[in-house]
Amino acid sequence: MTWEELIIILQQDKPSEMIRLNEEEIFKLIPELVRCKNFNQNSVWHIYDVYEHILHVIDNVPNNLVLRLAALFHDIGKPLVYIKDESGRGHFYGHWHRSKEIFEKYAEKYELDDYLKSKISNLILYHDLNIDKINEEEIERISDKIGNDGINMLFQLKEADLLAQNNQFHYLLNDYKKQKQMVLNKIKI
Repeated sequence: MTWEELIIILQQDKPSEMIRLNEEEIFKLIPELVRCKNFNQNSVWHIYDVYEHILHVIDNVPNNLVLRLAALFHDIGKPLVYIKDESGRGHFYGHWHRSKEIFEKYAEKYELDDYLKSKISNLILYHDLNIDKINEEEIERISDKIGNDGINMLFQLKEADLLAQNNQFHYLLNDYKKQKQMVLNKIKI
């Protein structure tokens, strides 16, 4: 499996099918993905292991290379930061930083252009950000990094991520729509 072949797979209508069929080769290409398979998240938020969650997110985002690569790498760092609290619940504090680092390693290795690398890195970094808890200055800083099209992509990734979690939390999709509109309104000022 080459990086170019993986890119072709990611641009299929339902990439997860081809990823599963080529899993062994993809694991050789991106060994960090192996750790995600069967990695139980021990969280009420998650009904899938990390790997299955990632595959569902890839399928849930629009067929856009930036979004598909961001989806592939968005949680890949989770096994590296996992902690279990005294009640047995899993937490992945800072996984977005580790996931971004892993992606950037491959972006360098496969010489992704600066636009792709920056856009995808920032989508990974901000995919778990609670927009309601950040101030206007932080919103402007994020917007400067990813642009208006990046804001739209960020919310597409956030929605796909939520849809690949426990459906009892899907009601948050309404909050995401409000948050997106609030962000877009603030950056147009």
